Formats: sequence, C-alpha cells, structure tokens
Amino acid sequence: MTFKSSIAFRAKAKAGEAMIEAFLNKNGKRLGVNLRTHQGPPRMEWANIGSDKKETLVLIHGFGDRKESFYFIAKFLKEKLDLVIPDLPGFGKSGMDPNLVYSLDNYVDWLDRFIRQTGLDTFHLAGSSMGGAIAAKFAAQFPTRVNTLSLVGSAGFYVPGKPSIYDEVLAGSNIFHIRSPQEFENLQSRLFRNSPPLPTCVKEYMILKGIEDRGWLDKIFDELVDMDSIKSGKISLEQASLNHLCKDLTMPVMLFWGRHDSLLPWETAPFVQELLPNARVHIYEDYGHIPHLECPGKLAGDMLAFIMENKR
Repeated sequence: MTFKSSIAFRAKAKAGEAMIEAFLNKNGKRLGVNLRTHQGPPRMEWANIGSDKKETLVLIHGFGDRKESFYFIAKFLKEKLDLVIPDLPGFGKSGMDPNLVYSLDNYVDWLDRFIRQTGLDTFHLAGSSMGGAIAAKFAAQFPTRVNTLSLVGSAGFYVPGKPSIYDEVLAGSNIFHIRSPQEFENLQSRLFRNSPPLPTCVKEYMILKGIEDRGWLDKIFDELVDMDSIKSGKISLEQASLNHLCKDLTMPVMLFWGRHDSLLPWETAPFVQELLPNARVHIYEDYGHIPHLECPGKLAGDMLAFIMENKR
C-alpha cells in the first residue's frame, strides 16, 4: 500500500526541499560553480567548475541522482582539474520528458552531443553507478577522446553467480520503487554502509519525492536496462551487459568500489578488471555503493592521483 502523506507532512517536506536547495546553492557558490544550459535536444543543465586548467574531467552521476552530489568531491578536485558535471536527461534540472526513450544508447548519444557542444576534444571521464555504465559505453564507442576512465560502483556489468540489483528487479523487487517511509529507509541503508543523519524535514521531502517519482524511475530503469527484452527471454542479463565491450576500453581504467556495496557487488571490480586491457582496482573497505558521498576526500585523492599519473 502506498503511503498517504498528511498536510503537515507535506508542509515539512516543502521546508526540507527549500533547505536542500539552499545548502546546494551555497555549496555551489563556495566552489565557484558556473551553471550553464545545453539546449539539446534534450535540454541539459550542467555545472562548470574552473576554466583554466589543462586537464578536464567530465563527471556522470548515477540513477535517481543529480549533478550536485559530485560537489563534495569537486571541493578536492577543482584545484587541479576543470570539472564538467551535467544533470542527465530525466534527472535534476534537466527535466522529465515522457516522450523520450531513456535507453543506454540514447544516453551515450545525448552525452556525445553535449560534450561536443562544450568544445571538448579529449578529456577524462568518470561515472558513478548508472553514470558508470554510460561512461563505459561512451568510452568504448569513442576511445580516442577519453584519456582515462574512472568507474565508481559502476552499473552495466554482469558477474556470473553474484546476485545484483538486476536479479532483484527480475524477481519483482526494485529498491528504487518507493511507496512508504520504510522503503525509503531501506534504500538509504542499501546505498550507504552507514546512512547519514538527516533533518526530519529533509528526510520527509526525500520520502515524498521518492514516492512521487517512482513511476518515472520505473520507466527510466526499464528502458535503460531493456528489462522488457530480458523478462521476455529475448536476451539474458549477461547479453544485456557491457561485458562484451570491455575489450574496446583501451584507455587506462580505474575501478573504484565499496566493499559493502549491496546493489552491485564489489566482486564486479576484479571480474571486470580481467576483461579490460589496462585496468586497476581500488576497494574501499569501509564504504558502500556511493563512496563519492561516503568518503569524498579519499575518492577524490585516489581519482586525482590516477588521472594525473595518466594525463597526456
């Protein structure tokens, strides 16, 4: 049964939304964020931090996320790198268009158009979770444009014998389909090893938004992973994965993973490493699925060292 919020709950949620936006805007100003818009199609809002460094890093956020979640690692990266951080279509300030098909191929095409408009020729690329899958497929398609590839708890890969969120969805349970405060708490506990404390009004906003967006997130997830083809038996999870593209990722690749990732198991990293021509693995022993929020300083330091070691 779907949770029905009271007027008081909604009022507090509205205050929580204002608190989040104020915090993110303040954080953006502190970082010197320059907000820009790519008219597309589709339209994408993006953040540019820095404009005079020799090396540029494009950061691609994950499912249900937004560009501002990378502001925490941007604090540590901006002194050495120019940062380009888009809101992917369907998320953040880039808007929701029900007429679009949010397939992985389309996301790669949209990212290509966006990056070309920014004028970037070659660059470093990083992606978290769903953003990792998009970044990996982009890099396989345009290997000469990507100097290095950093994958953080990346979606898109299949490890035989290691259950993941894809198996859960096939069994009829999608952790992102929120219908109640309890299901929101469950999602938080799956994303973080230790869920951070949140002001009550912020939590109530996030619960309400999760409930209201669940149909939208179902659409994107199903189209992104091509769940219809998998459920009908036309293709297997392994056939739908990016495993077969690993040979095309010829640039230096670093696989960053949390040991306690319960959505995409940490064993994915060493498995995928064996499929890649030039890859290394860094496991964070104390963290879960989103180290860019759980340990931003550590991740930023390790990612920066990897990028500077392999700059052209």
